[in-house]
Amino acid sequence: MSHAATEAASEAEAQADTATAASVTIGKPAAELRSLWLEPDTQSRIWSHFATVRAVDDCTADWSVPGLTGGDYRWRTVTAQEAPDRLRWSTQDGADLPNIGVLAFRPAPGDRGTELHLEVRFDPPGGAIGQALAKLFRIAPHEIVRTALYRFRALALTGEIPTTDPQPAARHDGTGR
Repeated sequence: MSHAATEAASEAEAQADTATAASVTIGKPAAELRSLWLEPDTQSRIWSHFATVRAVDDCTADWSVPGLTGGDYRWRTVTAQEAPDRLRWSTQDGADLPNIGVLAFRPAPGDRGTELHLEVRFDPPGGAIGQALAKLFRIAPHEIVRTALYRFRALALTGEIPTTDPQPAARHDGTGR
């Protein structure tokens, strides 16, 4: 295999490792789910297992992910409302981790609510930073996206996201004294 062919195969493999999709069915109408997804604090809540997300305005958010060796990877996303059944976001220029995402809303079979289909592609830049980011996101890009959808589903159905974090008011020794 030539050097160019090997390089192209490695690039295709890296792209495959950083692109993922997941789906979930939620027993709610698409319009309600779309509205919840677009609420400014929703992204910070559903992605908190992976990143710190701060809403700048209705369509823009700043993201930060802790690096493997310290420091943070940062980027800003802008969400475009392509159609009533589809949202798309992408990073602005200068992102440490360029990415795009598409969320599609489809009627679930048997009038059981809405299917959400989320596709995300992380596109690490070249060089040492890109290699470190690729390693970080090869760990479990599908798990990151699947967990975000699970958390969104919980939020949509119950108004909260379940957690195993200790309650701040709970007694440490369990005696209640």
